[in-house]
Amino acid sequence: MDIMVLVETMVVLFAMIMLGYLLNKAGILRAESNSVISELIVKVTVPMLVISSVCNTGEADDKGQIIKIFFIGIIFYILLIIFSQAISKIFKLNNNGWNIYLLMLIFTNTAFVGYPVLKALYGDYAIFASSILHMPFNVLIYSYGVYKIKSNKSQKSEFKIKEVLNIGVISAVIALVIFLLGIKVPKIVQEILSMVGGVTTPLSMILIGSSLALIPIKYVFSDIRVYIISIIKLIIMPIIAYFTASFFTNDSFIVDQLTIATALPAGSMIVMLTTQYKGEVKAASTGVFITTFLSVLTIPLMVYVLLT
Repeated sequence: MDIMVLVETMVVLFAMIMLGYLLNKAGILRAESNSVISELIVKVTVPMLVISSVCNTGEADDKGQIIKIFFIGIIFYILLIIFSQAISKIFKLNNNGWNIYLLMLIFTNTAFVGYPVLKALYGDYAIFASSILHMPFNVLIYSYGVYKIKSNKSQKSEFKIKEVLNIGVISAVIALVIFLLGIKVPKIVQEILSMVGGVTTPLSMILIGSSLALIPIKYVFSDIRVYIISIIKLIIMPIIAYFTASFFTNDSFIVDQLTIATALPAGSMIVMLTTQYKGEVKAASTGVFITTFLSVLTIPLMVYVLLT
């Protein structure tokens, strides 16, 4: 297990964030373009990435194991929501800014950071298994995530079914159907999905950097809340996940998947959606930036201490 591969992956992603920051400062990207890029990612590239993730699986893949991982994923995300609510109660975190930070405990950078890490450690199969484990992510980020982003003190947000039936959720359902039914997607369609979905990582990292450029640098490094959440997210949660998963299963692959899933930095989709729905972009961008920055050290540390 080459820890340096993980460090290099983190550095590359961080460099993309810095590129976005510089592009904004140079006037190439602006607040208006951030909104357009966000909509492009949320409505086009991410859905294509999700569907693309199941198009390249072989017939030899164990559907029984994948279905098992899918149901573990449902339980996993239910526990994450319960855990975030418990943290909210313990620390009395009630305002909208805290809502955004608490979402970071649930929704992590499963694709843009998680996939490169998993491929480096376990190969391509781990990427597909991870996409199944995190299938609930695609449903919850567009429903529960949007609900929390739109919540604030002055205006109570109501849950609406139409917010669940969106392109993100539809793409997740399509992906699962393709896999379970063994549908053969034409090669040219696979290439289109892969090519368009593949731009999600650089675009999302650049958008995070560009959003950060609109925030006073003093705020980025002075908000104590993000460091509290970062310690919980990057250190405490992976330790809890490792020992809890080890207690319930002897399958080291599943234990490793759950441990790494909780050790990942906050998901850039939170920035995409807060930009799209005009939420607390400042809190979202700061949280994703700091957790990504710190994860350059914490992910290799957690993998070395817990999984080697």
